[in-house]
Amino acid sequence: MNSSVLIVGEDDFPSRVISRVRGLTALTLRTVASAQEAEDLIQADPSELMILQASRTDTWELCRRLKQQRSLSSIYCLLVDDRTCPAGQEEEALLQRYTSLMTTALETGADAYVWLGEDASDQAEPNFVDHQSRLFQAQLRLGLRRIQSYRELSRANDLLSAIALSDPLTQLSNRRAFDWELPRQIQAAREQGAALSLLILDIDYFKAVNDHYGHLIGDQVLQLVAERLSHNMRFYETPFRYGGEEFVVILNSASAEAALMIGDRLCRLIGDQPFAVNETLDLSITISVGVACLTPDDDERGINLLDRADQNLLKAKLEGRNRVVQS
Repeated sequence: MNSSVLIVGEDDFPSRVISRVRGLTALTLRTVASAQEAEDLIQADPSELMILQASRTDTWELCRRLKQQRSLSSIYCLLVDDRTCPAGQEEEALLQRYTSLMTTALETGADAYVWLGEDASDQAEPNFVDHQSRLFQAQLRLGLRRIQSYRELSRANDLLSAIALSDPLTQLSNRRAFDWELPRQIQAAREQGAALSLLILDIDYFKAVNDHYGHLIGDQVLQLVAERLSHNMRFYETPFRYGGEEFVVILNSASAEAALMIGDRLCRLIGDQPFAVNETLDLSITISVGVACLTPDDDERGINLLDRADQNLLKAKLEGRNRVVQS
């Protein structure tokens, strides 16, 4: 995968940098003249590595702001100083100047600082420019390795997050995912002035299935019910396995009337057609459903909302099962 590199500088700075990175493959290079242009571009389409002209004060400030933003702090910032070294300075003074600038760059948040300016001293070694280019390319390769490591770590974290939020038996999102998602949905609904409803579904007489056929058959029933639910969900219906034989569905933009209709539809979806557990066993399964709708008095975590849905599920059980109850 190509790495996106943004070069920020004016005059001949971009061309001088580009001439030194031509030997590096898999780079997508972009250039802008000012820090403001760079910031606008980054907000829309972030680069993974930035090469900043250190002779401009606005690039130092840009680097500092980027590193303060969590979402952008992983961008590798390389400050490149293209200023000419003053003539007549002793080697010790030049080293002290370079060390001071590099320290300031690192304190600002830059990942590296390199000098690519010309040496005005008559004592410059013939291969000095070559040393500069090698150091610059070494820092650039270090940045690219950091980018690759960050990508691999992000992929690993995404995989671990998916595993942590997924129920291994039914492949639905699990209770941890639900506990994280419900507050987000409540906040979004309130900000948008939209309705939000919740369904709790429970498989009727599931204990009898386990007792009569065994837990392996019970697990297959859970998988088949989850599969039928997930294959018949609309874009605003998000199913979760809440625990045991219970499932929860978050309904975005669904009023009380719409939620009741959806609950009835799911009851028919599960109950009208038997489940082919294996070649010799078909089981008729029904569910009971409790419905609740978000109110202005509900807490932001959704505890009250969930409790009302659970109480309505209990009523559905007590009233004979295979039905939907909404208070």
